[in-house]
Amino acid sequence: MKRLTFLCQSRLFFGLLTGVILPMPSWAEKAAEEKVAAQPSIAKAATTNAEPATCGLPAGQYPYYANTPEEMVPFRTLEPYYRYFTTRLPFRGPGRDYPDPPDLKSLKVGLFGPAPYGPEGARGKQTRLGVLLAFEEENASRRAGQLPFEIVEREDSPLWGSAANIAVDFKDADVLGYLGTIDGDATHVALRVTLKTETYIINTSDPDPTLMETQIPWISRVFPDDRQQCYRLADLIINRRGCKRVAILRESSRPGRVGVMHLVNDIRRLGKPAVAHLLYKPGDRSLAEQLNTIKGANPDALVFYGQPEDIGFAAALFRKSGITAQFFGFDRLKEDGFSKNAGEAAEGTTICYFFNPDRTDKPWVEFQDRFQKRWSEKAGIYAAYGYDGAKLMIEAINKSGPNRYRVRDYLANLDEWDGITGHMIFDGRNDNIAPMSMAQFKQGKWQFQPVPAITRLEKLRAAQP
Repeated sequence: MKRLTFLCQSRLFFGLLTGVILPMPSWAEKAAEEKVAAQPSIAKAATTNAEPATCGLPAGQYPYYANTPEEMVPFRTLEPYYRYFTTRLPFRGPGRDYPDPPDLKSLKVGLFGPAPYGPEGARGKQTRLGVLLAFEEENASRRAGQLPFEIVEREDSPLWGSAANIAVDFKDADVLGYLGTIDGDATHVALRVTLKTETYIINTSDPDPTLMETQIPWISRVFPDDRQQCYRLADLIINRRGCKRVAILRESSRPGRVGVMHLVNDIRRLGKPAVAHLLYKPGDRSLAEQLNTIKGANPDALVFYGQPEDIGFAAALFRKSGITAQFFGFDRLKEDGFSKNAGEAAEGTTICYFFNPDRTDKPWVEFQDRFQKRWSEKAGIYAAYGYDGAKLMIEAINKSGPNRYRVRDYLANLDEWDGITGHMIFDGRNDNIAPMSMAQFKQGKWQFQPVPAITRLEKLRAAQP
């Protein structure tokens, strides 16, 4: 058995280095089959832990991994030895039958947000206000005898690892789950502690594509991530706009690196690898080297990832220097800092965005009105997803009672859910893969395109007998 384990690990390592998945020899396949056959209960649990309620797919199977378009699937011409993230991660520990805590005076939920003085401070404030509004509305509607909800707030700090202490604080405070945060580093650290503290996270605002692939069954994300944006941008730039020479300018940070990494791979799989991939330090206004390199690459498409003020400055500089490439970017360019700093250079820029914030459906309009009335400011995307994350946590606790493990089961087995942000679809990683919109800056404002009507999940449903 040690020999089999060593062989599997060696071939996996070789496959990761080369992209080639080697077949197992017959004796190893037989040994692996015998090992699986000896553990039927474990094998079954992996495929029956969750059953899609409405999609009509095999029990526990989620083949629509990340909603990846067929032409952008890695090594799509090969059949891998094993596919990950097509089933929900099970939790086989105790806890579901634990008695309710005695003498409860409230139902506690944690809120983990960024520091107000940091780069995510304004977005964190919006998230906080959306979460607070959801719990205020819920408490106002509670019937006599029902316990009220109580928010336990914690603020992240620049000190590396502070998120770990906050995750422990939430456990010590007996929260039934917690919400947040935006910063990918903080969320990753908190998530690893959560594996030990067994307190569920609903992430409302971290766009990091790698967050949901940590093999930890204690998290769901309602916020569509940068991977979903990369798919749509790659399709738009290469297939629809017909661009052949794509350059990328991104901030030198972990969010910048993981934000565009799927775009880099996607455009390569579409046959048009990036002709330039350049970095800049956040806040830097000395972009002469990046400018000269991009001019030399002669791109017909330039994709930006970074803080909106920084990208606005770069866009204005590049246009002034004679670069005529089409401009593309991620959701943060929708914030006012981009158009103010870019000026006329913002004209024609196309971005991927979550949905049209000017839409007029009743749930969205009523939420906007209530938020404006309560906080005297307009609700943005972070407030909206914060509100939805809070409503989902409230629903899970109301359905499951004051038991962290049953709350986990409710959330981890959820396949679809409707919020004020729209219809959510959760894949095998518990990640929201609902299709995203596109917007182009024309005549001083963002003009939105309709969200795609058919997702890969819907195609799979239609193919079921």
